[in-house]
Amino acid sequence: MNLPSQVRTGSEVRGAGVALACLLPGVPRRAAVIAASYVAAWPVDRPGLQFFTVVPDEDEEPWKRAVVPVLTSGGSWTVAMSLAVLGARRLPLPTPVAAVLLGAGVAAADSALEGWAERLRAKATAAAAARDAGSEPS
Repeated sequence: MNLPSQVRTGSEVRGAGVALACLLPGVPRRAAVIAASYVAAWPVDRPGLQFFTVVPDEDEEPWKRAVVPVLTSGGSWTVAMSLAVLGARRLPLPTPVAAVLLGAGVAAADSALEGWAERLRAKATAAAAARDAGSEPS
């Protein structure tokens, strides 16, 4: 199995941001790096590992539909990953080792969850298409 080819680029960016944050002193610096890596990875591909996201209705203004999901999911991501970094720094491992392990785990989990979500969306789309095809009058 070739694992590096299965890890998505955005997941790598988010994982690297978490690993780098683990090496920095001070919670504000860590949070800034985590948030920046999340925002930088958003246009590359959407995160699979999300904690809280608000998606406005379709009739909302376009800027709200673009900005609100990034802000809400990015904020919850920053809080959750800041807590994970705090926990990793308290492990009896050297901080660089904990940083690499946490960053790799985040990247792998993010990629795996997005793959799972893509499969669920494909199944839902196929089921909807089959339902629509079966309900059309002949």
